[in-house]
Formats: sequence, structure tokens, C-alpha cells
Amino acid sequence: MATEDHAPALRQGLAALCRRLQTQGPASGEQMMAAAEELLQLRQRMGGKGLWRRPPRLLTATLDDAIGQGLALIERFAAAIGMVVTPLGLRRPPDAIVHACHDYRPAFLGLTVLWLDSEADLALVARQLPSETRLIAGGPAFRYDPDLATRCGVHHVAADAAGFMAFMLAHSEGEADGHVGSGV
Repeated sequence: MATEDHAPALRQGLAALCRRLQTQGPASGEQMMAAAEELLQLRQRMGGKGLWRRPPRLLTATLDDAIGQGLALIERFAAAIGMVVTPLGLRRPPDAIVHACHDYRPAFLGLTVLWLDSEADLALVARQLPSETRLIAGGPAFRYDPDLATRCGVHHVAADAAGFMAFMLAHSEGEADGHVGSGV
């Protein structure tokens, strides 16, 4: 289905930011927050339009992270590109995450997983998600065990905020009606 791209300036700005972050290497938290603010200002100059005509919802949570710095960045970038962000909080039990996903029916669930001993909880969440919800996860556990995502049913692992934004950019192309692809 051919659709119009109603946010070319934001799409171009996001693509340029992703390229810049991926080529310059790891950025500090302050640099990343400044980049998110840059995108938000670009979106505001465009009249508040995001990448989607009907923005998808992103629920966020951590299974085993009590600080949530990475999640704060993802939430900020998601809001900057026009997603509806619903934070569930830090160190959430799997059943609470699943329950919220069934209540909200989000297009995406973003989880931070720090420790390998969270594998059973991660797998439980992935198995019980609504069929339309795509699980995007990040955190050190995926670097320590590259097969963790496959075993647990994670749809996409974002190594950092640039990886998350590149994934969202790819899933927003041609999606003027707000429905996103499966990502699997």
C-alpha cells in the first residue's frame, strides 16, 4: 500500500543523527539527551508531527534495573519522534508487564535486561505478549549472551539508543496510518 511520507524533515534528521552516532562511537548521556532534545525541537518546528500519522504506543520497563538510565534515553527519543510513551517503571515483575501490555495493546514493549539470571522472566514476558506487540530489548545481558534474545523470543535487540532509533526509523517508513510492521 503506497502511503505519503508526512514527516520527511524529521525522518531525515533522525537518519542523520543515527549515522552520526553510529560513526562517532559511544556518546555520553548528556550528548544523547542533547540529541533527543534536538529531535524534539525539530518535531516542534514541524508543528508537532512525528514519524507516524497515528503514533504507536511504546510501553517501557526494566526487569532487573533499578536505575533506568538507558530506558530514560529510549523514552526521550521515542517521544521526540512522536511515539506515545507509557513508562511502567523499574524492576517490574513479569506478570505486571504482561498485564499492562494486554491492557494497553502497545505496538512495542521496550525492556532493559541487565542480568543473565533474568532469562526466565524475559521469556515469560515474550511468550505472553499480545500478538501485535513487538518486544525490543537492550542491556548488557544481550552482550554477555548473544543467543539470549533468540531463546527468549525477543523481536529486536537494540544495543544502544542509536540502534533503537534506526529500528524505529525502519519501522516507520511507509507507515502513514500508524500500523507498524512485525519486525521479525
